[in-house]
Amino acid sequence: MRNIQVGVRVARQIRTTEHAVDRAMIEVCRLVQTALEGRAEAHLAAEVGQAVLADMVQGLSQLTQVRGAVISAHDGLAKVAKDHQIGWNLDGTREDKTGNPVAPVLSVAA
Repeated sequence: MRNIQVGVRVARQIRTTEHAVDRAMIEVCRLVQTALEGRAEAHLAAEVGQAVLADMVQGLSQLTQVRGAVISAHDGLAKVAKDHQIGWNLDGTREDKTGNPVAPVLSVAA
């Protein structure tokens, strides 16, 4: 394995980027929730702010597309690293990619 410093740096950044997009999505979801709760608390009709709500949801949809692109880039970078023998996977903890992250959380909460 060669270029391990480069590989580790890129691996850290892709993980940071994935988490940043997730945090942005969470914040947009909070914004939508807060806006809907605010509308209800202010006793405004459902049509009040509908266009704004649609914009927020469209933004969330676009962030979902960004998230997919970053995930695709992650897979592409892993292939590049493998093809060019760039070390990267010796850095920190590894995230579970089983697709079932909810089960452990629920067992702790129960």
